[in-house]
Amino acid sequence: MATAEAEGSQLQEKSLHHDLCSTCNEPSKYRCPKCSTLSCSLKCVKAHKEQSGCNGIRDKTAFVPLEEFKDCHLHSDYHFLQDVVRSLDNAQRKKRNLGFLRYLPPNLFRLESIARRRQIELCILPVGFARRKASTTYLRYSDGKIFWKLEWVFPLCDLTYSDARVDEEQLLGECLDKYLLSNSEEDFGGKLDYYRSFGHKGVSVLIKDERTPANVTRFLELNKNKSLRENFKGIKIIEFPTLLVVPVIHLSCYLD
Repeated sequence: MATAEAEGSQLQEKSLHHDLCSTCNEPSKYRCPKCSTLSCSLKCVKAHKEQSGCNGIRDKTAFVPLEEFKDCHLHSDYHFLQDVVRSLDNAQRKKRNLGFLRYLPPNLFRLESIARRRQIELCILPVGFARRKASTTYLRYSDGKIFWKLEWVFPLCDLTYSDARVDEEQLLGECLDKYLLSNSEEDFGGKLDYYRSFGHKGVSVLIKDERTPANVTRFLELNKNKSLRENFKGIKIIEFPTLLVVPVIHLSCYLD
């Protein structure tokens, strides 16, 4: 009986000895995530870091034997991979925000640069976006002229048409002739007869102001007697312009 009590006392003493703070030998409360050193208080934790140079941050890539691998290690590995993906995404975003445009192909980089010289804020989307795939806007190297893809939206008829490449020097009204003039080569099956009844003077061409917050929709009115280049000056365009054609009598519904 005495022998059993003595052994129990020795085990208890050994356990207490191993659970003591490494700095002041008081009963420990904390274990360092990196080196497993025991501490009893914040003061001793700081003392341990100063004396050993340990930063207290667990090494997420440290080897863990299979027999010691637990659910907590699995969760840790999962969160570690998420952090890696998040860091890569943030790096790419920061790279674009700082203006390092090497991710753009040379032709698109030059197109964006030429547009900027015209005071047009042209935004080229990353590969994979539907609007990027649909864009046919291009720069002709021989004379540095931009040919725009124009997307026309006729909201009152719920119709959308597009022109693949239109010379930036062409007047906006001339571009609209294709859709409004009754003697145009295109008749669109009579779908635009309502708009054609108004004629040029009876409609306005609008473009969405992309500089507004996402929860705010505002439109800018374009001048049909000016070229595309003049109309787009000072405007932000995402890939290609989307132009709304609305009757003048409904203009107050779109403008402030």
